[in-house]
Amino acid sequence: MPLPPPTSAGDTAAPSFPPYAAWREARGWPMLRFVYGIGGLIPLLYLLGDWLMEPAAAEVRHLRLGYLGFWALLSLLTFKPGWRLPLALSYPLYTLVGVGFACVIDGLLLGRPEFILATSLLYLMGLLIAKAPLTLTLVCGAVTVLVCAVLLSLLGLEPTTVRRVVFFHGLWAGVVGVAAWVVQRLNRQLYEAEAELRRSLALNQQLLLETDKLARTDALTALPNRRQFFRTAEAALAESRRSGQPLALLALDVDHFKRINDQGGHQLGDTVLREVAQCCRASLRASDLAARIGGEEFALLLPATDLAQARQLAERLRQDIATLQLPAAVTVSIGCAELTPEMPHSVDALLARADEALYAAKDAGRNRVSSARRLPQA
Repeated sequence: MPLPPPTSAGDTAAPSFPPYAAWREARGWPMLRFVYGIGGLIPLLYLLGDWLMEPAAAEVRHLRLGYLGFWALLSLLTFKPGWRLPLALSYPLYTLVGVGFACVIDGLLLGRPEFILATSLLYLMGLLIAKAPLTLTLVCGAVTVLVCAVLLSLLGLEPTTVRRVVFFHGLWAGVVGVAAWVVQRLNRQLYEAEAELRRSLALNQQLLLETDKLARTDALTALPNRRQFFRTAEAALAESRRSGQPLALLALDVDHFKRINDQGGHQLGDTVLREVAQCCRASLRASDLAARIGGEEFALLLPATDLAQARQLAERLRQDIATLQLPAAVTVSIGCAELTPEMPHSVDALLARADEALYAAKDAGRNRVSSARRLPQA
């Protein structure tokens, strides 16, 4: 049963946070669809009312149909998948044509110029809802004022009416501009708060990964620790029992480790343990597991391996360690055991058998490999 490689904090990059403009656009575009949708629904309802409730002149219906055609074309260009008309061009054009149609219909044909203000506010409020940039809001506000000032005068409305409509348009454009400034500041604060939250979550995730790694990894050798060894070995035993494949275990102990520490200090002892761990790691297959389960004791779990194969591997490992170029001569004793039917199916039982073989190797003079005696059949 292979051990998944520990994930360090550096392996998990902090999630990238988009720039403010991209963040705002990602939240604004869905709302902008809603705004454009309302901009088409209202004229459609007016057109339905013209036909059913209040028959209007043919030119009014034609103008409403003309606006709806323009609205459909602009919506398609603005929200076409894979390509979008820039908002800085789409929305001012949307406002210009929409307010222009309102001036002709409400100001000239229906004689209700005060209704133009409601139309203009719809376009400007849409920018607030869509979290549009302040500059775009001010530009569209100026468009509503200029269209009313120029077009209503050209249509021949009374100067007093034109001044009144333009005055209120200028007033409300200013109010909406201030509101857009406030919304922009609030959006910036929200963006910074969300970015800080993302950074905190990423840091917490890294800390959790580091904590998890420390909980299952030996800090000195970077091998799995005793707890992780038992957790993985239990799964390997269950798989061996299910599949009928053999399972072997090596118990390895550094010979005369206390003497090495006494002669070279703990720094040399740590170096020896790290080098032995590296040799264990290099000698194993991807499905095997090497772990440090005690001070100078290591365990190597070998799935799909019988006792003879385990002994061959142990002998190669012993020779590799004996040739390490270190300030002190380093040898190891290794005990080999295989899971057998008469043995209790537990990690403790298998490890105890490997330890018995390890002690036999030490009693025989160390720097050797010993295999556990086969238990008699029950």
